[in-house]
Amino acid sequence: MRVVALALVSVALAGCSGSSGGLPESALPRLVLQPGDLPPAFDRFDEGRLAKADQPGGRRAQPGRFGRQGGWKARYRRPGDAETPGPLVIESRADLFDSDGGAKDEVDAIRGERGTVASDRNIGDETLLTSTTQPGFPRPLRIVTVTWRTGNVVASVTVNGFQGRVREQGAFRLARLQQVRIVAAAG
Repeated sequence: MRVVALALVSVALAGCSGSSGGLPESALPRLVLQPGDLPPAFDRFDEGRLAKADQPGGRRAQPGRFGRQGGWKARYRRPGDAETPGPLVIESRADLFDSDGGAKDEVDAIRGERGTVASDRNIGDETLLTSTTQPGFPRPLRIVTVTWRTGNVVASVTVNGFQGRVREQGAFRLARLQQVRIVAAAG
């Protein structure tokens, strides 16, 4: 009887641990944008596991941070110039954590980064937006990143192109396409 009681307590505590029992690491390649999600003008020029060189700095520099199990990326580009509407480069990422709590810690760390704000355009459990401008010729470059958490997955879409040609709503549209992939993989 005592063994059964201890087993029930263990099961109850496991349910409160914040673990989502979510997606396996093998699902990562399906959690990012695929070539068919984008117009034909975009070519995928980089795809695969997120390596140490892909990791951000600061609190998020360690690949195993917050129980992170792995990550995947897909990067796309298209030809264009300063007059081309929309993004010229798109990056889609997904990081898988061993629990919802680890994914929340990741989002909290991102939230503390410069220029990042909470978004009222909800995707998943929580959504952040970062928009920056960098000097460029013939006009400045605009970089927009939408980051969101769905359970134990933290995903992002980054678009960049010339100032006045890249808009936040385009980044959100792509993020919603990627979210459909995440929800489908979660079953």
